[in-house]
Amino acid sequence: MIQRTLWAATAAFLLLGVAASNCAADIIVLRGGKVLPSKFEGKFDPDEGPPDDMLKKSGKNNADIQYDRVKVGGASASASDVISVWPTTAYGNAFFRNGDIQGQSRYWAEAADSFAEAAENLKGAAKQVAMYKRILCLAETRDLDATFNAAQQLLDAFPKTYYLAPVQIMRARILYARGDRKSAREMLDSVVTASGMNARDYFEAKLTRIYLFQYKTAGRDKKKYEAARKEYETLDREISGRTGAAQEAAIQRLKAAVGVGKCFVYEQNYAKARPYFDKVIKDPASLEDKQLLAQAYTGLGDVKYAMVKKDLEGGKLEKSKLPEIQERLTDASLDYLRTAKFYVENAGDEKYPATVGVARVWATQFTLGGEKDCALARRASKYFFEAHKLLPRGEAKAQLTREVKQFLAKRDEACKVPKAN
Repeated sequence: MIQRTLWAATAAFLLLGVAASNCAADIIVLRGGKVLPSKFEGKFDPDEGPPDDMLKKSGKNNADIQYDRVKVGGASASASDVISVWPTTAYGNAFFRNGDIQGQSRYWAEAADSFAEAAENLKGAAKQVAMYKRILCLAETRDLDATFNAAQQLLDAFPKTYYLAPVQIMRARILYARGDRKSAREMLDSVVTASGMNARDYFEAKLTRIYLFQYKTAGRDKKKYEAARKEYETLDREISGRTGAAQEAAIQRLKAAVGVGKCFVYEQNYAKARPYFDKVIKDPASLEDKQLLAQAYTGLGDVKYAMVKKDLEGGKLEKSKLPEIQERLTDASLDYLRTAKFYVENAGDEKYPATVGVARVWATQFTLGGEKDCALARRASKYFFEAHKLLPRGEAKAQLTREVKQFLAKRDEACKVPKAN
């Protein structure tokens, strides 16, 4: 999967007047700032991607991007190491460039149409990238049928596409949400069993399988969380034991650590949970994946908030301990806010727990402060409303509705505005 932001700034350039060059080649950015072909290494910021003039001077569609390895000319690398793919003929296509511009403006349906037009006129790696970007745009429109079908078109056109894993994981989640868990598992299994699947995507599919079929279905059952935790621990050991995987699947190993920590939270073993989140946040590799950091910070917020709630059990609190409790709650809110505000675009499934976490922490602080800080209560209300919008209809939303109404009643009673005489 392209790890950098999808809608990187891509200024339009003229199709006419493209100069010839002896360095014609597609460009692939790898982990650690390396570049294929190596002659481009050091010529641009790998975090930003090659500049337009470099792409203009190229134009040779010579990349071969498959789920096991990627190649440009005589150079190759494991697909696990790929950060981004820049097919020069794609960026010389007016429809493709237009799709990027529309995507930057969040005109997802229009961008999807543009990438579809581009794909009709492109071949090889350029066509793959256009088709994949179309899928991502359709996903943003929430048209799940169109997304699912576009993904199938990519798989039909390129059975060994570099994007096989993210596409199948996306389709598995769609099927899971529709209640077809058997087919969802089959989608994930197709990644795990694919011959030569790169380590990063292989373990990502396994992580998704544990998350959907064990962690997500555990409910309030501590034993089920214990079973899920053991699966995450097993996956961690598997990554460590596979040659080269410790580097190629570094992010997936950290995600497994987050999974262990989150299971410990639901097992109410907070002392064991916290070191896993701290380890992930401190690991430099985590900076490559904002969704991973969102998971870790949400988990850390859960630990801190749960430990405060445990200390408050019994309903009595010595006045001298109140400042320390309020400070610990503030720390928890800041962890949640990292996800709810800073990493919100990448938060994924963490967006709801982080948002409702902020609301609950501030609601607790409002209560502990004697229900005097009405500005804080209003901020808590805002996040309760945001969390409520994120939930689909069902029992969970009904429970949150009752919780929010109780808080609003308390807030309104405490923060009455006196009528003018």
